[in-house]
Amino acid sequence: MSSGTQSIADLTTEIKLTTGANPPPLVGASTTVADNKLYVFGGRLVSSRQMTNHLYILNLDTLVWTQHISQPDSPPPPRPRYFHSSNLFGRYLVIFGGMSYSTRRSSQNLCALDDVCLFDLVLMTWKYPDVQPSIYQPQARYAHLAVCSDDKLVVMGGQDMSNQYINEINVFNLTTLAWIQGGVLSKQYGAYRSVAFCPSNVDTNMMATSPFWQDTTQLHNDLPLCVYSNYNFTDVTRDLQSFSPLHSSEFKDHSMDMSGTSLPPGLRFPSGDLLGHHMILTGTYLTPTHRSFHIWALNLANLVWVRIDTGSILSQGSWNRGVLYENKQKFLVFGDKHRDLLEDYNHRQVNFTHVTVIELEAFGIYAYPKETCAPVAQELGLSMLNEPSMADVEFLTEDGKSIPANSSVIALRWSHFASLLSEKAHSPGFKSLSFPESYPVTLAFLQFIYTDHLMTAQQHHPQILSRLLVLSDVYHLPRLGILATHALHQILTISTASMVYETSALTGRTALQVRALRVMINAKKMLHQQQQQQQQQLQQQQQQHHHHESMIDSPSILPIHRYHHPNHQGGGSEEEDHYFQSRISPTNSTLRRLTASKSSSSAVSSPEPSMYGMVAPSPKLSKSSHLYQVERPRKASLVPSIHKTFDRSNMGIRF
Repeated sequence: MSSGTQSIADLTTEIKLTTGANPPPLVGASTTVADNKLYVFGGRLVSSRQMTNHLYILNLDTLVWTQHISQPDSPPPPRPRYFHSSNLFGRYLVIFGGMSYSTRRSSQNLCALDDVCLFDLVLMTWKYPDVQPSIYQPQARYAHLAVCSDDKLVVMGGQDMSNQYINEINVFNLTTLAWIQGGVLSKQYGAYRSVAFCPSNVDTNMMATSPFWQDTTQLHNDLPLCVYSNYNFTDVTRDLQSFSPLHSSEFKDHSMDMSGTSLPPGLRFPSGDLLGHHMILTGTYLTPTHRSFHIWALNLANLVWVRIDTGSILSQGSWNRGVLYENKQKFLVFGDKHRDLLEDYNHRQVNFTHVTVIELEAFGIYAYPKETCAPVAQELGLSMLNEPSMADVEFLTEDGKSIPANSSVIALRWSHFASLLSEKAHSPGFKSLSFPESYPVTLAFLQFIYTDHLMTAQQHHPQILSRLLVLSDVYHLPRLGILATHALHQILTISTASMVYETSALTGRTALQVRALRVMINAKKMLHQQQQQQQQQLQQQQQQHHHHESMIDSPSILPIHRYHHPNHQGGGSEEEDHYFQSRISPTNSTLRRLTASKSSSSAVSSPEPSMYGMVAPSPKLSKSSHLYQVERPRKASLVPSIHKTFDRSNMGIRF
């Protein structure tokens, strides 16, 4: 990327410096996220090659490190180790295995571990459960895979002290503190080339087909497990398997079902995290000509791969370990922007000096809104709205229509309406409320109030969704904002991108705004490529025409016939050209207008007119010619800028 050139990826990726008691560069340390904290345990020091049992904690909001020091009267930390596993179970970190010293005083003889240690995140103390002997006791190992789901810890693969793969899987019950299951693996799995994940918490209600990991023969409470591996980094082989360790050791192969415009290369020491309907795969990509840290996402609904484009940031410096900050739906990559990736990889070194923060929602990867009530309750809410006998208030829309409703139901779900209603408490009887929206938007808004969901086809119309998002911002309805943002993500296409961009800019939905901008830019690129292809075909036809005319002008015994050049513009039919022109033209005009506003040096003195005639409303109560206006600060919008002062003079709610 040339100096001074900005990529759209720069709007979604940012490098930050961590401070405090930073961990030194480590080899084989574990990283685990719990709430807004990152816990780094163990590892081997790069400088002295000594193993540690230190615990470092990073506040993911302030990016300040602290080192945990156990109290004198509390249990000591576990044995120093590296290439162990760490998983989150409720209020505990679960540490298993790894490589350590044979004795606590020795630094020469090494051994593999098979112990289970717990760290209480509330009391900040270590615990060592008394695990009873079992025939399912796992073999000691390091560099293995471990997954925690419900109250089960699944340990699979890894290596022994002879660097031989262990083809074994074991299940530990974290409630009874006992090993309850064991089995044999037919393939070799390890941290060097594989990731394991449990999709049991993935919301499958919005998937068009049954998830690939589900089987009708499985028990309802079974534990599904998936493993992704990449082999042969020069000529990569991608492998995706699913199985149920509590039900059957039979693996199902889904490798041939994966697709995408591009597929992940061979990634070394990969990691996998789940967010929404995606598995986020990260790892180091090294070739003789290329070295960088890659981030990919696998859509679990259709097994389609997409790459998370972070621009040139992760191609420079040494980036070593990625973690998911689920609470903020961001992905964090730790490293050092001044070091060399190849040199650090040769030492298996992980740095924690800098962190790259990536906004995943800008790529359409986020946790989908959860249902707050059963579908039957949602249907009941719609039935109540459609029952006029239960109404004691009517909403008068700006197009002269009225919608009867129940004030008690609305007041419980909408605090602004409740405050308006309290001011009219001295006026009993049927009330009329003037609502500054059209009938379709008002009806969709009331349907949300009654159901707490967007469940009707009318609510998912693009223009109505845009208005609902604006209303959620004006009237401080977070639930409506989340639902409308999700729905706009789902209907984002070339034809709706400019409208989604303007709406998200007005409401401060930066991730949605960036994603809409990416769609518009890609559409412009498609149009430019199509025009180039048409010009090339037209030039070829003109050359053929001139060549034919030169042959006609030359002496010939053949009769002369006039050549009629066909009226053909190249590449695609007239209907296809009309489709692209009609779909792209709003995008081009929007981009030109936004680019002009970016280059302007003068301040914007009035709101920019919306392409769709959208004027953001403001709640106001008209009583005896008194006007009450609500003003609140707005978040800064991305460049190109949009003036975000709402025109509140003509819109308002009044009884």
